[in-house]
Amino acid sequence: MRVPLSWLRDFVDVDLPAEELAELLTMGGIEVEAIERPTGGARGVRVAEVLSMAPVEGSRKLHRAEVSDGEETLEVVAGAANFGPGDRVAWAKPGSVLPGGFEIGRRTMMGVTSNGMLASARELGVGEDHTGIWRLEPDAPVGADVVDWLDLDDAVLVLEVTPDRGYGLSLHGLARDVAALTGAALRLPEPVAPSGDPGVPVTIADPERCPRFDARRIEGVTVGPSPAWLQRRLAAAGMRPVSNVVDATNAALLETGNPIHAYDLALLSGPEIVVRLAEDGETLTTLDGIERRLDADDLLICDGDGPVALAGVMGGEATEINDATTEVLLEVANFSARTVLRSARRHGLHTEGSKRWERQVPPETARLAATRCAELITATAGGQVTGGADHYPRPPERPRIRLRTARARSRLGLDLDAAAQQGLLERLGCAVRPDGEDLEVTPPDYRPDLVGEVDLQEELVRLHGYERVPSRVPSTGQVGARTPEHEARRAVRRALAGGGWTEIMPFPFTALEDLDALGLAADDRRREAVALVNPLSKEETVLRTSMVPSLLRVLRHNVNRQHHDLALFEVGRVYLPPTGDEPAADGGPDGVALPAEPPVLGLAACGAFVPARHDRPARAGDVFDLLGAIDVVRDAVGRPPLEATPTSEAPFHPGRAARLALDGVDLGAVGELHPRVAEAFEVPPRTLVGELRLADLLAGGVRPRRAVVPSPRPPIRFDVAVVVDEATPAGEVAEAVLAGAGPTAVACDLFDVYRGASVGQGRKSLAYRLRLEDAEAVLGEDDEAAAIDRVAEAVAERVGGVLRR
Repeated sequence: MRVPLSWLRDFVDVDLPAEELAELLTMGGIEVEAIERPTGGARGVRVAEVLSMAPVEGSRKLHRAEVSDGEETLEVVAGAANFGPGDRVAWAKPGSVLPGGFEIGRRTMMGVTSNGMLASARELGVGEDHTGIWRLEPDAPVGADVVDWLDLDDAVLVLEVTPDRGYGLSLHGLARDVAALTGAALRLPEPVAPSGDPGVPVTIADPERCPRFDARRIEGVTVGPSPAWLQRRLAAAGMRPVSNVVDATNAALLETGNPIHAYDLALLSGPEIVVRLAEDGETLTTLDGIERRLDADDLLICDGDGPVALAGVMGGEATEINDATTEVLLEVANFSARTVLRSARRHGLHTEGSKRWERQVPPETARLAATRCAELITATAGGQVTGGADHYPRPPERPRIRLRTARARSRLGLDLDAAAQQGLLERLGCAVRPDGEDLEVTPPDYRPDLVGEVDLQEELVRLHGYERVPSRVPSTGQVGARTPEHEARRAVRRALAGGGWTEIMPFPFTALEDLDALGLAADDRRREAVALVNPLSKEETVLRTSMVPSLLRVLRHNVNRQHHDLALFEVGRVYLPPTGDEPAADGGPDGVALPAEPPVLGLAACGAFVPARHDRPARAGDVFDLLGAIDVVRDAVGRPPLEATPTSEAPFHPGRAARLALDGVDLGAVGELHPRVAEAFEVPPRTLVGELRLADLLAGGVRPRRAVVPSPRPPIRFDVAVVVDEATPAGEVAEAVLAGAGPTAVACDLFDVYRGASVGQGRKSLAYRLRLEDAEAVLGEDDEAAAIDRVAEAVAERVGGVLRR
C-alpha cells in the first residue's frame, strides 16, 4: 500500500513529519517499509499555455510550439503532437530540473532552437505515460509552479499491511489509526443514501457470498483524462491513470477500501444485474483480454445474457468503460473473503480489489464508497446521479465482546485501570459500556478483525505503546525443556543425517489422485483424507494420509534436475481419521472430531547407495539399505532390533518389501515401489520408499545404552550353510540357527545366498557366519562341533532345512 501523505492529511489533522509519522505507524502495528518522494527534486517547471503550433520544416515528427507562462513567450520543439493551441502544458524552462537531477537547457534541432521542453507525465514522475505531452486541465493557472500547484514534493509512505489489518489498505482506515495513536481530529465524509429508481433491477441469489449490493446510475458523463491532481495522486499511490470514470473508482477504492466496478450501462443486457454462482460451461473474457473457463464455485455478476464480471476479482471486457460511454452503472458490493480468495487463486488473478476482499471489507463501507465514487465521477466527468438502490437484505448484528480489565492488566503487564482501557478503545471508535470491573465492547464497523477478548487486549497495548511495556521476567515457576519424545525425534534426525540421508520438509498436502496412484485398497484407512477448506492449489486439496506422495514429488523434482542418487527422509505427521489409538489434535469447535496426527518417519531413495570407484562399480540401493537405515534409527533411540516380515501390500513390489514390528506392535513397511506406482509418479524404476510410525518407537524418549563387557576369553568363529525351500524367509532360518547354536552365540550374519543344481530345484542355500563367546571357559573344536550338530537339529525341526556339508 502506497500512501501519499497529502492525501492522508485530507482526512486527519496530523502535522508530523513523514519520518516521525512512519515511526508512529510502525510502532502501532502497520509497518512503513520506506518513505519515497517519486517526484522530488523537480523545480522550475511552469504551467504554460500553447499559443501556436506548426511542424518543423524537414521533419516528420518534430513540431515547434509557441508557449507562454505569462512572463515570457518562447518557442519549444516537441516530438509529440497530442496537443494544440489553447492547451495548458508543463513547460520545463531552461535551467529547470526534472526528477532525478536532469537539468534542462536550450537545444537546436533541425535549425530550430528549443527553449526547454514540454514534459510528459512520466518525465515528471506522476505516471507511466510517455506517449505524449502531459495536457493539464483547461483551468490550470498559467505561470504557476507545477511542483507547488500539484504538491509534487509530497512524501509517499510505503506500507506492509499484514492480513489481519485489512483496514490499513484504505486511507480512511489509516486516518482512523493515526487519530487513535495521536489524538488528532478526523475529517471523514458522511455516506448519502441512494434515491430514485436506477432502472436496473438487482437480484442477489447468494446473500451469504454477496451480503450487500449498492447500485448507482450516472447519466451524461464524458469520458476523458482525469484532472492533473487526480492523476498525480493515483500515480503516487501506485495506480496507472486510465480515464476520469475509471480513475474515480480507483480513487474511491483507495480512500474507503471498498472495491468498485463501473459498467457501461448501454452495454448491459436488460439492463439487469444478477449475482449468482457460475454454471457448467460458462466462460468470461475479463478486462485483461483472457477468456476464462468458470468454476461452479465462482461468484459472478451477470446481466440478461450472462456473466459480465468475476465478483470481487475483475470485470468483463464486454461492458467496460470506453470513450463512447455516456451512462454508467456503479457496482459497490460486498463479497465474502473466502469466495474472492478462492476465485483469485483459481484463475491466477490477484488485483487491488481482490487483495482487499481477501482481508475482509465490512459491508457497512459500501454506501460511503458509492457516495464518494459518484461524487468524483460527476466532478471529473460531468453528468449526474439519476438513481440508486442499496440491497442489504440481512444486516448482521454487531458483536459484543466482554473485556475483563483485570485479566488484561495481568496479561499485558500494564497498569491500566478500567477507565484507561475504556478511553483507549473509544479512541478506536469502539462503543464501550462499563459492567462492574469489566467492559462490554462493540467494535466499530471498519474493524471486522476484532472478534475476541485477545484482539481487544492487543489493541490496548498497541495504542498505549509497545515501547512503554515494562521489561520483566515472568514468574511462572516453570522452566522450559524438550520432552523426551522431542529429544528422541532429534536423535532420529541426527542419526539419519549422519548416515548420509537428506532431510526434507514439504507441505503436508496431497491430491486424492495420489492415493489412487499408490494402489491402495478401497477400504484402506488412508483413503479417508481430510479436505482443505482453502487449498493452496487445485492439485493438493487434502491433508496427507501418507508421506509417500510428497516424498516422491521431491525425489522426482531432483531427478528431473539430474540428481539421480538420492536418499531423502522426513520426520513429520500424517492426518488420519481418528480411532483413539493415535495422537490427535485438540478437540475442534462444536465437538467436531479432529483427525489423528501420528508422528511418522518417511524414507525415499533411488540410484546408487555405494558410488562407483576405480576398483568397483556403483551399487544400487535395495530394500536392505532401507532396513539398514531403520536399524540406525532403532539404535539411535536405544530400542531392540525390529521384527521384519515379507509383505506384498501396495504400493510395494511383491517380494521386495518388509513389514516392521516392535515387540509385536506394527510400525510400518519399507520396500521397493511397484513398477506401476513408480511409472505413475514418474520416478526411476526400483525407487525405494518406507513409512515408520514413531509413537511407539519413541515412547519415553531415548533409552540409555548398557555397556557390554567383552569376554576375556577368545571367541570361536565358524560358518554354516543351510539348505531350505525357496519360500522360507531368511529371518526364520537365522532364528533357528541362533537357537541351535545356544546361549554362547553372540552373532549370526548372513553372507551368501546360493541357488543351483547342487541344492535342487526350488531350494536355496543360506550361509551364516557365527561367533560364540563364553566369559567363563575357553571354547574349542569340541564346542564348535557340538554347536553345529545342534544347529542341524534346530533347522531341521523349525524350517525343514539341512546343513550343507
